[in-house]
Amino acid sequence: MKLWYNAPGSSWKEALPIGNGRLGAMVFGGTERERIQINEETLWSGAPHDYNRPDAGRYLQEIRELIFADRIEEAEQMYLEHMMGNPVNLQAYIPFCDLWLEFPGHQHMEGYYRELDLGRAVTTVRYEADGVQYTREAFCSHPSGCMIIRLTSSARGTVCVNASLSSVHPDTSVQPDGNGTLVLAGRTGTRKGAKHWIAGWEGPGLSFEGRLTACCEGGECIAEDGGLRIMNADAVTFVFSGATGFVSYRDISGNPAERNRHYLSRIAGRSYEELLNEHVEDHAGLFDRVSLRLGSGEGNARESLPTDERIRSVRRGEDPALAALYFQYGRYLLIASSRPGGQPSNLQGIWNEEEWPEWGSKWTTNINVQMNYWPAEVGNLPECHLPLFDLIDDLRIAGSRTAEIYYGARGFVVHHNTDLWRAAAPVDTYAGIWPLGGLWMVQHLWDHYEYNPDPDFLRKRAYPAMKEAARFMLDFLIEAPEGHRFAGMLVTNPSYSPENAYIDGLNRRRHLYVSSTMDIQLIRDLFERLLVASRLLREDADFANEVQAALDRLPPMQIGRYGQLQEWPEDWDRPDDHNGHVSHLYGLYPGSQISKEGTPELFAAVQGSLELRNNGRSRAWPAAWRSALYAHLRDGQRARDRIVDLLADSTNPNMLNQHDPFPMQIDANFGGSAGIAEMLLQSRARYQDGGAEYVIDLLPALPIQWLNGSVTGLRARGGFEIDLTWSKGWLETAVIRSSNGSACTLRYRNETIQGGVKAGETFIYRPTGNV
Repeated sequence: MKLWYNAPGSSWKEALPIGNGRLGAMVFGGTERERIQINEETLWSGAPHDYNRPDAGRYLQEIRELIFADRIEEAEQMYLEHMMGNPVNLQAYIPFCDLWLEFPGHQHMEGYYRELDLGRAVTTVRYEADGVQYTREAFCSHPSGCMIIRLTSSARGTVCVNASLSSVHPDTSVQPDGNGTLVLAGRTGTRKGAKHWIAGWEGPGLSFEGRLTACCEGGECIAEDGGLRIMNADAVTFVFSGATGFVSYRDISGNPAERNRHYLSRIAGRSYEELLNEHVEDHAGLFDRVSLRLGSGEGNARESLPTDERIRSVRRGEDPALAALYFQYGRYLLIASSRPGGQPSNLQGIWNEEEWPEWGSKWTTNINVQMNYWPAEVGNLPECHLPLFDLIDDLRIAGSRTAEIYYGARGFVVHHNTDLWRAAAPVDTYAGIWPLGGLWMVQHLWDHYEYNPDPDFLRKRAYPAMKEAARFMLDFLIEAPEGHRFAGMLVTNPSYSPENAYIDGLNRRRHLYVSSTMDIQLIRDLFERLLVASRLLREDADFANEVQAALDRLPPMQIGRYGQLQEWPEDWDRPDDHNGHVSHLYGLYPGSQISKEGTPELFAAVQGSLELRNNGRSRAWPAAWRSALYAHLRDGQRARDRIVDLLADSTNPNMLNQHDPFPMQIDANFGGSAGIAEMLLQSRARYQDGGAEYVIDLLPALPIQWLNGSVTGLRARGGFEIDLTWSKGWLETAVIRSSNGSACTLRYRNETIQGGVKAGETFIYRPTGNV
């Protein structure tokens, strides 16, 4: 469980990520000069802002009439001119600062080695210079809230280093603050002419402060020229703390200096060993819940290669252990970027070096932020899911105003993107004309409930958010007029299938229409789950009746001329469309409407859609989604091939996902982890008579390249934790532990075991051998 290299990182793509949920850092591992690039989760451009356009709602009815009348181009133009947010672009997640360490006399080194230990969440650099062995460790501690760096050597009095801080923000100063401490202080700008200025913004941005403290063992530390010069020490421990004035999306009056003093007080008087042990124990308490071995376990020649060489050679031979490492790396990144009480993981997790990153490194709610959290439940990291729920709570407030202004609706709405200031209005371009982001996000609350069926969580947190999302949709749905394909049914209008255009029967390229397939799938999932929740909680019968009446009037999914599941109501899918989004396949995964047993024709149509949109290899997050889709189609080979595509074609040397010319996006790392988990274990709930039974599929999509292996600690819906061991492609043993005694059905190949496991007990299943 290590990424390792025999040379320093020469670019950000080769640097190694560490994080504690709030602070993120990229460690390059330099010898003569080390750069550690630092982010803090709340340092964004901009300031509290209302993106809503007050008069937007007056145009909705005319736009709907234009769409029903097939005057799509006029409707699109009217929406873009009159209903997009103000401003039309959101703000961005931006860098905090750089920490520089310069080592005089280290120009010539031997025996270089650097690693990221996933199990300990510690980076290590080792090399020899002038006969002295130097070691450098770095980690971001969640318990202390700080980043800690330790420099040691094999000879006393030989640690010499110059430390400094710098920032890309012009309104920044660096000053010493007492012996052994540097203070970087600044403020982001929203004034015209500033780097991050967007039309429509004025006033001060976020204040921020970083503190670097050096603790020397022996030697001397002098503050000079805006830096720290340390000479002839036996060892040095640096502690960095960073904070901003962010209090909430409506309040930036916090004092970052006070916050830094609070964080630093947590480590005062404590030894490095104590801080390291506390950090490792905290991290391992999450990371060690799941182990995965793919391969024979007898050693793999490729494991002796540095990680970057393994990635480059992934298509030249089998390396199942690399897929296992990739799975665990995704879990590591989620722990490092999403901790309770903080911001959720954004498009780049918490790691970004660009002053103005592509797509703003925001939360994109039409696939990307959801994909970030696909491995949270099955990967036994449910606590890491909580920041997403906090974001939903904020958007329930901000989005209720948008729902009222834009659509005259109850509840709350979120379009395709949001930022630190909790934008809920449509932004960017056509992609923003998609008011179903909130519907998809609240499905994660339901997933969290299904994996641990806690009625208090359902009653107090999941159900209220789901109900508000449903209220919006009940008011947004409109009856299709006479003469329309869906006449008399309730449809979404305007509707957009995320980030994809269609070409209609008259060869017109368009974006908006009525009731894209994904719209209907998301609405149906939400409505059906609300009805289940209402029965389980024994409340809201009148609202449940309203939901049921609307559910009964939704359009059906349709199968097109290529045997594909149609993306739009009309049969407009085409073989030359290779768009990465496969939004209309949500119903198979991560949704729950399509299955081989329950809807065999739609199940086959999903396969037809993947065939139709196949252009060979996939890259980045589309490959990750396709891996999970193929896993649910029980096609282990193609699921595994998409993981190979991820590794071979869009993985940097540091194993973070990137496909040039696009920037790093962390969703593929998370989605790839989820895809691997879905190949090994799948689960779904069946509700009837006010209760639930959970169906658990064991090794549903095992590829032939993973003939041997084991996994421990994966979670299944219903409160189950499962260990699996297999050999020569056959399941040997499944260990099922239950936290609440739910009824379950185990399935493996053609064998089915029905029953249950009492709360706190364990059931061991061994196939009969005739499966």
